[in-house]
Amino acid sequence: MKQYSAYLLKYGKGADPVFSTVPAPQYPGTPFTCPGNKERDILLAGGFPAIHPDSPFPLSPTLQVNGDLGKYSQAEMTTRARAELTRQSSQSFRSYTLDPDPRVAVLAPEASKLRDFVDRYGGVLEIEPLLTRGSDPDFVTVDDLELRSIGRENHLSFRVRNPIDPQKCTYCGECGPVCPEHCLSERLFLDLDRCSFCGQCVTVCPQAAIDLHGVEQRELRVPAVLLLEGTGISRPEKAATIFTEQELDRLFASIYAAQVEEVVGFDRSICQYSAKHDGGCDACMAACGHGAISRQEDTIHIDHLLCVECGDCLAACPTGALQYQRFPDREFVEYFGSIELQPGTTVVIGPEQDLHSFWWHNRNRRWEGVFFLEYPLVEALTAMHFLYLMARGAGRILLLGPGTGPVRSLADQIELTNHVAAQLPESPVFIQCTSPAELPARLDLPAPARCSLYRNPGFINRRHKLTDLLYFLVTEHGLDTILEGPPFARFGRIACDQDRCTHCLACLGECHIEALSADSGSFTLNHLPALCVQCNACVQVCPEKALSASPGLGLKPDFFQPEELTRAEPLTCSLCGKVFGTRKSFMKVMAVLRSRDLLEDNNLLEYCEDCRVIKLYEQGNQ
Repeated sequence: MKQYSAYLLKYGKGADPVFSTVPAPQYPGTPFTCPGNKERDILLAGGFPAIHPDSPFPLSPTLQVNGDLGKYSQAEMTTRARAELTRQSSQSFRSYTLDPDPRVAVLAPEASKLRDFVDRYGGVLEIEPLLTRGSDPDFVTVDDLELRSIGRENHLSFRVRNPIDPQKCTYCGECGPVCPEHCLSERLFLDLDRCSFCGQCVTVCPQAAIDLHGVEQRELRVPAVLLLEGTGISRPEKAATIFTEQELDRLFASIYAAQVEEVVGFDRSICQYSAKHDGGCDACMAACGHGAISRQEDTIHIDHLLCVECGDCLAACPTGALQYQRFPDREFVEYFGSIELQPGTTVVIGPEQDLHSFWWHNRNRRWEGVFFLEYPLVEALTAMHFLYLMARGAGRILLLGPGTGPVRSLADQIELTNHVAAQLPESPVFIQCTSPAELPARLDLPAPARCSLYRNPGFINRRHKLTDLLYFLVTEHGLDTILEGPPFARFGRIACDQDRCTHCLACLGECHIEALSADSGSFTLNHLPALCVQCNACVQVCPEKALSASPGLGLKPDFFQPEELTRAEPLTCSLCGKVFGTRKSFMKVMAVLRSRDLLEDNNLLEYCEDCRVIKLYEQGNQ
């Protein structure tokens, strides 16, 4: 068996782990062994989990590929190994098994078709059979059906014709003989398709148990719905748990026990979706094509069972409220903050399977000035990640794994980054997508040299970091331009009509990313354009319609400085002189009260809260 190099990070005698290189076998399905080393001493090793899924210690494809195909010193490999260990240790997300749920509502246009399905699959599925047309004693026929899919749960609301009340009926048999159409059976089933509604059964019933026009409203909640051919019911958009007859394989796959990993994290505090107004940013919901993200009462909801880990929502989120928990933004920044990239370094980013393929086919080659990073989901990367690498000195980025082309959200992030890169003195395309087979030829081409000057280790959230990176590039290269068009729709300015604004600050409560701020001392409303994601939540909530948004990324210094939108005249208490509001809002309230004849002679609104109480007490003692 061929011996390969194993790159180990082990416990040392001191506090810092020790890096070493030893020969070791690499063969699929065999245990990972390092002769002369005890397993309990190994913290991390270079390798591929796909080859050794049962390794007793973490394996790093990044470490293996850089060690075998890169040209790095022992000190540089030690730094990379320690960064990989920190990365492996920082991963944190819930993982659990979801119990099977075989309940399914099956809708069919014919009783015979529904009966055939129940006979065939009744032993496997827990079926709620529903007819959409006709009538049958074994099945319920639904009218005015409303079908809604909320995450994995489907809500069915419908009416059922209910002509016989079983609570009143004594089974006396008076009704059956008088029915001229013989549509009343001994099972108390009234075939309404044959009934002429003559009413004779109603007349003879001694218990008043028959109402030919009686209906009952029913609600049904099930994890899955199956629409048999001919129902005429259209499936709601993005309804992942509503199936057609041609999708039986997906239906059966959905009812069994499932391993769920909540790798998409959600930070509600910086989400710009406004549930209260059903507005603001909905980029994640628009991007998700699998029904995994939905609106809830006061926020968005992620159904991790429906999530296929495609990354589209992660790249689309402009604030970082959605995070890829296998490699969160903060850890990415800290990771490359600990690794020194030489100016012009080519950074190759791809999932394990693509790096493994590239490594296997190029074992006898080495490249200088190349850093290989194993990233499980390239489609989750954003402009923040790309520009951070650029500011740290990367000359170009080569992405492995997005198939024939990147998914929509990643494509937008790549286009944005490449447009920004085009404004710099070194202006070749900064990011390119490639395959493992094409990668060697691309690596043989020189990359432009860039200065590695960005040193800010701070991190608040994705948007703040992106703003800081753009400001660094603007000031470093003296940029002065505005970029407009679809890639820059999540940047822009907010304008305020000062004549309309009453300084109520309702807008401030909707801006969680802090693009809007207020100064209580100067009574100003301020705006930082670079932080604004153009969600329009502030525009929608403004009662005076004083705000408007204009998208576009300004690569110029003033785009990164707070600007005053409006300044209010303070309202001072007539008694103590305390500032307790604005003059314009006070005048608006007074006008409303005056128009409704609610303004009293002893108006107390011109006093602050404390003085108002004093005045009320004085008036009560007069």
